[in-house]
Amino acid sequence: MVRHDILHLLATHPDEYVSGERLSQLLNVTRAAIWKHIKVLKDEGFEIEGQTKNGYRLLKRPLFLNEWAIQQALTTTSLGRAIYLEDELASTNVRAKELAQQGGVHGLTVLAKYQSVGQGRLQRQWESPKGGLWMSVVLRPDLSLADASKLTLAASVAIVDALEELFQLRIGIKWPNDLVFNGQKLAGILGEVVGEWNAVQTLILGMGINANFPRQRLSASLSATTLYEILGYEVDLNILAASILKRLENEVSSLEKGAFQELRSSWSERAVGLGEEVRILQREQVFQGIFKGISIDGALLLETVEGEKIFSAGEVQLRSKTSTYL
Repeated sequence: MVRHDILHLLATHPDEYVSGERLSQLLNVTRAAIWKHIKVLKDEGFEIEGQTKNGYRLLKRPLFLNEWAIQQALTTTSLGRAIYLEDELASTNVRAKELAQQGGVHGLTVLAKYQSVGQGRLQRQWESPKGGLWMSVVLRPDLSLADASKLTLAASVAIVDALEELFQLRIGIKWPNDLVFNGQKLAGILGEVVGEWNAVQTLILGMGINANFPRQRLSASLSATTLYEILGYEVDLNILAASILKRLENEVSSLEKGAFQELRSSWSERAVGLGEEVRILQREQVFQGIFKGISIDGALLLETVEGEKIFSAGEVQLRSKTSTYL
C-alpha cells in the first residue's frame, strides 16, 4: 500500500524532511498522488508536517488502532503478523472464527475500533465503545484440549504484565477471565474452541480492554473502570496491542513446552481473593470455602468443610463472601 510505504520512508528519517519529489520517485507515483495520500494519513490521525520547499516530516502517530502502527510496534514471530482491522464489527471473536474456518493462519489477529455485539462469558454482552482495545487472536497451538483451557490464564498474565510494564499498574486477575483494578473490571477474556479439537485444534482468544474512554460510556450498573479513568490520559493502543501479543506468544510457547508451573505462579501472584473465603456459584448451587488457587490443570481449588473441591471455568462464577463481585 502506497500510504504504508510513505509512512515507512518518513519513519526511517524521523529528524529530516523528505521531499514530495523524492517520495514520488521512490514510489513511482505522481506528486499529486503523494499529496492526496498525505491528506488521508492526516485524516487517519498521523501528524505530518509539510513545508513547501522541504517536504514532509512525520511528527506523531495516532493513539487509536492503525494497521501500520501496530505492525511497526510488533516484535512477535507469528501473533499479529496477519491483521484484520475494521472500524466496526459485531464481534471480533465471531469474525475471527469465520476467518479461522476459511483457513486463517495461527496468529491471525482481528481488531475492531467498535463492537456492536461484543461477547462476554456466559453469553453476556460485552460493552465495546470506541477507544477500547477489542482484539481476537486465532491460535492453532500444539496442545491437548485440557491444556488449551490454560490459554485464557496465559492471556490474563500477558495482559497484566503488559499493563504493569507500560503503565506501572498492578492489575488483579479474577478467576477465570476478568482483570480488575481496585475491585472494578478493566478487561475480560473469552476463549472459544472452533470445531472438534482433535481434528482442528483451533481456539479463538478474545481480549477486551476498557482503554481510551471515560467510565461514563459504560452502563452505570457495571462495576467497571477504564485506563483513561485510572491514568488520566489516552494510551497508544497500537503499542499496547503489540505488547500483549508478544507476551501471549511467549506464554503459548511455554505451554507448548509443558512449562505450566511458571504460568501458574505468575497467575497466582495476581489472583484476587486468593486465601480468602469466597462463594462459588455453579448453576443453582452455591459452594463456600477458602480459595486455594488453581490446580495443575488450571481448575479452581476450593477448600470447604467437606474437603477440597475442584471447579473448571464452565458455568461457574466466583464471588466474595459478602459481595456480588470480588
